[in-house]
This record gives sequence, structure tokens and C-alpha cells, in this order.
Amino acid sequence: MKKNFTLSKTISGLFLPIFLLLAASPEISAQVTCNNATSIFSEDFGTGTTASSSPDVLPGLIYQASGPLSSEGSYRIINNTQQKPEWQVSGDHTGNTDGNMMVINGIDTSFYQHVVTDNHGFTSGDYTVSLYIMNVDAAGVCSPDPLLPQIKFTVEYLDETNNWVSLSGSPFTAAGVPQSSSPTWVNIGGKFTLPSSQTGFFPTQMRITLADLTAGGCGNDFAIDDINLSQCPEGAPAPVTLTSFSANSKGNGVALAWTTSQELNNSYFQVERSPNGSSDWSTISTVMGAGNSQVRRDYSSFDASPLSGINYYRLKQVDLDGRSTYSNTVAVKTDLQKMSVSIVANPFYSTLSVNLTSPSDQMVTARLVDITGKQLAVEKWSLNRGASTKNFANVNNLQQGMYILSVANKNGEILYNGKVMKQ
Repeated sequence: MKKNFTLSKTISGLFLPIFLLLAASPEISAQVTCNNATSIFSEDFGTGTTASSSPDVLPGLIYQASGPLSSEGSYRIINNTQQKPEWQVSGDHTGNTDGNMMVINGIDTSFYQHVVTDNHGFTSGDYTVSLYIMNVDAAGVCSPDPLLPQIKFTVEYLDETNNWVSLSGSPFTAAGVPQSSSPTWVNIGGKFTLPSSQTGFFPTQMRITLADLTAGGCGNDFAIDDINLSQCPEGAPAPVTLTSFSANSKGNGVALAWTTSQELNNSYFQVERSPNGSSDWSTISTVMGAGNSQVRRDYSSFDASPLSGINYYRLKQVDLDGRSTYSNTVAVKTDLQKMSVSIVANPFYSTLSVNLTSPSDQMVTARLVDITGKQLAVEKWSLNRGASTKNFANVNNLQQGMYILSVANKNGEILYNGKVMKQ
């Protein structure tokens, strides 16, 4: 859909045509909302064709009524993003005729603050605060390392002693907003929890503060619109939408893969394994999440030392505020066919530890030699079928340098031969 609007008068030095035909800008949305959400406060900055200021803007920004927003920390409320010649040309996110937004040449500062009042009192529970943001620098501006706007949300309530107290989950920092080839609005925000009061007190004021965490420089230019505070009567939105999770045998190991379609406040994933699918879960790897994402994300991990037989896996997803959820459980049967050997730490320091995965119960001999072939240490290890870890003794006094580790079966067949470094 396209919308037309006419500037009623020319604003000096803004490099804007008198008549603009603007295509509706695409948006990327993580749906930072919840089921049956109740909107408590929203800010769309109104409408108009001339620049204006906002009473909610903090002293860290300077209002500039006309001319290109070339100064770091300058802003205006206006109906078009192109407040410098190289910036994207777009209308606001709301879609109103001559709809306004806040356009900012960003610096590292708190720039917006609004106090929301409810004389009946805010009830304990979950809330969301979100906004739409556009990186107004077109793709390639400030290449190869443009500064990206990164917004921090602080949400607080006024307690019984007139002190501002952060809600659980506050502050929350969204990921940096990337450049795009066409004007794109991105929905960012977080979920926050107002705690229950032991005295029956219901706060009547809640405060939203926005900060830009990126310094001024080439990049960090953005527009924001449609700030929203909502209450979640059915609880906060799920932090991560997991669309797939799989485990497949690969060689002597297990390859794990999963995909998300959106992430909200996502800190990291832990891959857990169990021999029976109901107890004895152990963490085999940790994979960092995207924080906030509105696009498909693919993740993977590899279990190099699975258990013999059937292995059960699940994902533990952990929020930035420490809350966690679990995925469904997947199972895979491993059929070990050959010896697998890996060094726990290479280079090693005082201890040389070796991971071994054996297809059968067997006795092996491990030797450590220097580059001249001189044998320095030898160990005989009794292995059970499956995974185990063995340590070399008496290697702490070895000189720094390169050594050769070999592992052979009882028939003298070399199962592994590789370089290790002592530090």
C-alpha cells in the first residue's frame, strides 16, 4: 500500500521534496506482545508536517527545528525519516496521514522517559514494553563497520517509600538494529514482572526510560515510533519459539540441530543428555542465543562422546533474567563402529586428558613421544564400550613444545596418532 502526503511548507535545509510518494515500509516483528494484552500506554508522536519537540525527551538530546540532523545527539519529531540527505526516505510506522515519529542522530545517552499513572494501581504480574525502530542509514553507509543503535529499556515502579524500583527483567537491552537496503521497521522490547506486595500496596506510577548504548559517530542514526506498555493477563510471551529440534547419529557422535522463528530476551541454550529420558540429565554444551530476533535462526551442537545405545536429548533455554524452559525430548541410537579419540585440552598444561569412545570393551596402550621418537610416557587403559576419559600421569614436568600421542589396541594396530602441545 502507498500513502501520499504533502508538506504544507518547506522546512529550511531538510533536503526534502515538496511532494513525496512514500511506499509503506516493511517491518520485522517479534510480536513483543502477549495474548489478550491490555494496552496501558502508547505513544505515536501524533501527526503534522512541521518539526516539533517532545516533553518526554531527556537533556541528553538537543532539539533541532530545521536543517539536516548532522550534530550528534540532535533530534526532532517529524513525519519523514530523511533528516539527512543519505538517510532512508520513509513515513512513520503508525501509518497515519502525516504521522510523526522521533528521528535521532544518536549518542550514548538516556534520551526518553515517560511516567504512566494509573490511579487504581498497577496489579502484580507480567508486562511488556516495546517500540518500533528503524535504522535510517541505508545499507553500506559507514561501511565496513557502521555503528548500530542499541536500545536499553528500563521499567520501574514507584514504591511505598517513593523510590523508583526496577521490575524483574529490567533493564533489558535489545540487539543492535542492522542497516537494510529499504526502510524497515523492527519491533523490539522486553517482558517485565511487577512483584506482589506483602502489604497490599499497588503502585500507581510506572516509569519507562529508553537509552541509546552506542556512541556517536558514523552510524547510530534511527527513528522510533509506537512505544507501548501492555499488561499480560495470561502471563508474559514465550521467550523463544522453537520450530524444530533434532538429533542424528554422525560417525561415532551425535549431531544436534534446532531452529527458532523468534527470540525474546534469550540468553543461551544448554544441550542436555540422559541415558533414560527421565533422569540423570547432564549438560554437554552451551550455545549462546540471539537475545532478540525476529527471523529464523539455526543452531547446532555435536556430542562427540555419546553413551552406548539410546541417547536422549533436550534443550534448556535460559532468559536474560534467569528464567528457563525445556524443549521436547528427542532420542537417537548410537552404533559405535570404530574408536574415536579427542584431546580434552590442546595445548595442555599439567594434565593431558583424553576422551575415548570405544565400540567394544578392550585394552589399549597410549604412548607419548617427543619429535625425535623418544618415548616419554606410556599408559595401559582398560576401556568399556562407549565413552570414557583417561589421564596421563607424570606429564607435568615435560618441557613446553610439541609431542606425539598414539593409541594402539592389543594387536598393535594404531587407532589414533596426533600432535599435542605442552604449555
